[in-house]
Amino acid sequence: MKKSKTALETNPIIIKKHMSIGSGNAETDDEFLFDCFVKTETLDLFLNHQSSAMIVEGRTGSGKTAIFRYIESSAEHSVELDPLDMSMSYVSNSDALRFLQAIGADINLLFQTLWKHVLCIEFIRLRWNVENTAKSRSVFQKIRDSFQNDERKKKSIDYLKKWESKFWITMDENIKEIVSETEKSLAAEFAAEIAGFKAGGGYEKRMKETRKSEIVARSRKIIDTGQLMELGGVIDMLAATDSDKMKRFYILIDKLDENWVDDSIRFKLVGALIESLRAFRKIPNLKILLAIRADIRDRVLRDVDNVTFQREKYDGYAVAITWHKNDLKKLVELRLNKLFKRQYTNESIGFSDIFPDRHGGKNTFDWLIERTLMRPRDIISFVNECLNKAEGKSAINVRHINKAEISYAQKRHDALCQEWLSAYPSLRYVLSFFGNAERKITTFDELLLDKRLGTAIMTILTEDKLDGDPIYKTCDKYMHNEQFGSKLALAAFVSLAYQCGAIGVKLSEGTEYLYSHIDDPLLRDELVGSGAKFRLHPMLWGAFKKTNDIT
Repeated sequence: MKKSKTALETNPIIIKKHMSIGSGNAETDDEFLFDCFVKTETLDLFLNHQSSAMIVEGRTGSGKTAIFRYIESSAEHSVELDPLDMSMSYVSNSDALRFLQAIGADINLLFQTLWKHVLCIEFIRLRWNVENTAKSRSVFQKIRDSFQNDERKKKSIDYLKKWESKFWITMDENIKEIVSETEKSLAAEFAAEIAGFKAGGGYEKRMKETRKSEIVARSRKIIDTGQLMELGGVIDMLAATDSDKMKRFYILIDKLDENWVDDSIRFKLVGALIESLRAFRKIPNLKILLAIRADIRDRVLRDVDNVTFQREKYDGYAVAITWHKNDLKKLVELRLNKLFKRQYTNESIGFSDIFPDRHGGKNTFDWLIERTLMRPRDIISFVNECLNKAEGKSAINVRHINKAEISYAQKRHDALCQEWLSAYPSLRYVLSFFGNAERKITTFDELLLDKRLGTAIMTILTEDKLDGDPIYKTCDKYMHNEQFGSKLALAAFVSLAYQCGAIGVKLSEGTEYLYSHIDDPLLRDELVGSGAKFRLHPMLWGAFKKTNDIT
C-alpha cells in the first residue's frame, strides 16, 4: 500500500485537529467499522452453526461488539437481546427471592427457566416472524399439530398453549409473569418469614439453622415445578419442527458487563445463561452467541457455587478473540487509507506514508504494537494519539510518537482499572505497586522486602470491603501472620497484575516472559515465588514515566 513520495509531494496531506481513525468503540464507530472490518479466523467459528462456539470471550476493546454488529448487518435472520430490556431488576427486587438468597437457597433453576423461556420465545419470533397475537396463535397451532399424537410432549404442548398468544409481547412482560407466579407460590408457603425478612433487622441471621434448611428444601420443590423439563421438551419440538435447514438464525446477547441488574444476582444470572446455552445446540440452524468480557467470566466462575457449573463445560463453548500483528496492521492501514483518501486523494495512503520507518531501533509499527495488548481498541487509540500530537503536520515523527505515548499510557492505565473494577476493585493499588517500583524489571525477593508492599496491603485493608474481592481476602491474612501473609499477598498481586496484562512474568531462569494476552490468561498464585521476575508491560511505561524514549 506504500505510496510514492512524489505523489505525496504533489498532493500533500495535512493532519487536522480531531482527526482520527475511529473511536475504537464499535457502538460509535459506524464511519469506519463496516468499511474497514477485518475478518479473522475466529469470526468463522462464530458464524458456523456446526461449531460449538457460543461464547464470544474477550477483553474490553478486543472486538466482541464489532463481531456482533457485523453479524447483524450481514445475516438475514438475526436479533440482539439487550439485557436492559429484560426487567431483571424485577427479579433482584423480589422480597421472596432476596429472602431465599439470604438463607442460602439455590435459585439457579429459576434463573435457567427465565433464560430458556426467553430464548425459546425469541427464536419462535425470529423464525416465524411473529409480530402480533394472530400470528402467535398460528405458530402455536403449527407446532401443536406436529406433535399432537406424542404423549411425551403433552406437558410441553400445554406450556406453549399457555403462552400461545404471548410470543410477541416484550421480554420484560414474560419475565415478570414467570417470577410473579413463583413469588405467589413462595409467599403462600413462607409468608411470615418473608415478612420478617422484609422488616429488616437481620431477621434471616436470627433464624435457626434447622428452619433455614427446611425452607431451602421446600423452596427447591416450589422453584423446580417442572418448567425446565417442559422447556426442554419445547426445545426438542422446535428442533424437530423446523424443516428448512438452509436458513440460518442468530440470537446475540451483548452488554452483560453493563449495569442491567444488581450485582447481587448479576453473576449468577450470567452463570445460569451459560448453563442454558447447551440445550439450544439441538436446534441445528440456530446459533446463540453470548459476548462476555474476561473479567465478568472470572467473577462468574468465582461466584457461581452451583456444582453443575464446571469450568470444563464453559471452556467447551467459549472461544477467545485473538488478533495477530498482521491483522492489526491491516486494520490500521484500512482506516488510515479511508481517513485520508476521503479528504485528499483517490490514491492509497498507508501506515508508512504517515509514520517514520523506525523508532527505538525497531520497525515503528512493531514498536507501537508492543505497547498494546494486541487489541483493536489499543492500536486505534495509540494511532489517534499520534495524529493528535502531529496536528498541522503532513506526517508523524518520532517526537510526536513519544509525546503520544505518555497520554496513551495514562489512558490505558485508567482503562485497565475500569475494565476490571467489578472483579478486582483493588487493582489500582496493585498497578501502583508494580508501576512505581524502581526498575521496569524486578524480582519476587526484591518486592517482598519492599516497604511499599506493607503499605499497599494496609491501604487495601482500610478501603471499604467489597464482596467478591479476592485481593482483600488475601491481604486480610497479612494481619494474622505478617511474614506468611506478605508472601501470599505478593503472589496474589503478581497473579492479578499478570492477568490484567500489566506485567510479564518469568517464573524461573531459562524460561521466557509470559504475558496473559499471548500465553495462558491465568497464573496460579502457587507458581509465583522466589526466583520469579516481573516486567512492567511497555503499555504502561509512559503512565509511570519509565520510558527513556520520551523527550
